[in-house]
Amino acid sequence: MIKKKLRVKFDNSLHLRETIDAIEYKFPLTVVESSLVGEPEEQSETKEHIILTSITGTLASTWGLFENQLDLEKVLYEYSKRHVIKKLKDGTLGNREELWLSNLGYPSKCPFDPSKIKEPGKRIFDFDIPEKFLMQDKSEVKLASSIIDTRDNINAIFSQKYNDKLLLLDQERNLLDFFREANSQEEFFYRIASLTNIIGNLNITILRKITGINDKSIKSISLLETYFRNISNKGENIIKIFRSINKIRQGYPIHGDQTTGLLEAYRFFEIEYPLINYKKAWKRLLSSYLSALKNLLEIVKKTN
Repeated sequence: MIKKKLRVKFDNSLHLRETIDAIEYKFPLTVVESSLVGEPEEQSETKEHIILTSITGTLASTWGLFENQLDLEKVLYEYSKRHVIKKLKDGTLGNREELWLSNLGYPSKCPFDPSKIKEPGKRIFDFDIPEKFLMQDKSEVKLASSIIDTRDNINAIFSQKYNDKLLLLDQERNLLDFFREANSQEEFFYRIASLTNIIGNLNITILRKITGINDKSIKSISLLETYFRNISNKGENIIKIFRSINKIRQGYPIHGDQTTGLLEAYRFFEIEYPLINYKKAWKRLLSSYLSALKNLLEIVKKTN
């Protein structure tokens, strides 16, 4: 298997904020092929990235790091470094990454010994990665990876506030469709079915508890809409994206353009009708879903 060597250089970290709910650090870094170091094109080929790594106050306290800023910074740096390496190996490292550490999905005891971690700062290291990606189009791999990361971050923050996840997942295989292209009518049908299953799989129990709505006729997306109305006026576009994706799924391929609101949904996403370019349409829907998730993340972050 063909490999290439990358040089990663971390710059000094920055302590951004500290509250009872979260502690956040910024880790700037650059990436360049090791073979270009010292060459005329090194600067032009060097890519800049930022990792925003946060830990909830509860987890920091559980790990015994809340009162020791240096040890906390070391642990967050180690997580950030491993996150970068994993993303580079997957070919999914974005310009700006967010990593949230919470009681959800992390051990009750810190897995790292801070005394074994060198102090964060200007650190340089090289490593090999295989030139192999899940898709030919690397941008699509990054898109799929960003969706999964953003979902994880939403659940981590939401769980810190409400002691439960917001975004559920019944079948792990649905996530695999985010990494797959849609080159035919059949493939598009299966991909969008997976996406709508994921969109609708919200934690109805916790949403009913938060909103106080027990009417069984009011379901997942409508409950989410009420949640937004109660805490923010910025959730309207998220609901529009979710419902428009569902409209396309409902009309495709059985009911055609007879489905109410179907053509409006195509116009909303700026997708041509009748659908010809399935690959482009699928990527457009995934991009819109990611945009909705990012907006949702910002709303959840600001919720008291």
